[in-house]
Amino acid sequence: MNPMGEIGGIYLLMIRLHGGRWIQIGGLGYRFFHRGSYGYVGSARRGMKSRLDRHLKDVKRLHWHIDYLLRYGGIEAIVYGQCLSDKECLLASELSRIFQFLPGFGSTDCRCPSHLFFFPHRRPLARAGYGSFRRIGLKPRLYWKKPSMRGVHIGFTQWRRGNRASKKQPIGGKMLR
Repeated sequence: MNPMGEIGGIYLLMIRLHGGRWIQIGGLGYRFFHRGSYGYVGSARRGMKSRLDRHLKDVKRLHWHIDYLLRYGGIEAIVYGQCLSDKECLLASELSRIFQFLPGFGSTDCRCPSHLFFFPHRRPLARAGYGSFRRIGLKPRLYWKKPSMRGVHIGFTQWRRGNRASKKQPIGGKMLR
C-alpha cells in the first residue's frame, strides 16, 4: 500500500550544499548560496510520490526554482504531511519566522517572502520543520536516505521512513513543543 495514497499534501525537502557558490535561478538571476542546509517547502495536490520522484531525479527539465538548486545540492531527507487543503504557505510562514530565506525563491505564485530556508546545519532545520508541520495541524512523516546511498539516485520508495527529529530540542534559543 502506498503510504501517500491519492491525497495531496505538502513537503519539506532537506537539501545539503557542500560548498558555497553562485547559481542562476531562472528568472531570479544569479544568487549566492552558502554552504549548509536548505529547506524547500512545496506541495502536490495529488501524486505526491511522483512529485518527490521528480525532485530526486538527476536529469530533468528546469522548470521550478528548486530544479536549479538541486543541480548542485543533494536531498538528504524529506518531511511530508497529507492534507486536503493547501497548507504550503502556512508552513513557509512558520519557517520564515525562524530561518534566513532567499526572497522570492519558490514563491512567485503566492505572497510568501520565500519557500527556501537556510541554516548552516541540518538538525535545527529538520527539527523546526518537523515541529512546524505539527503546529499547522499535520502529522509529519520523515524519510531519509541511508548515508551509504547519498550521492546515488534512488526512487522515493527506496528511502527509509522514521522519526529522526526530536520535538524538544532547542532551536535559536526556543524550545519546540
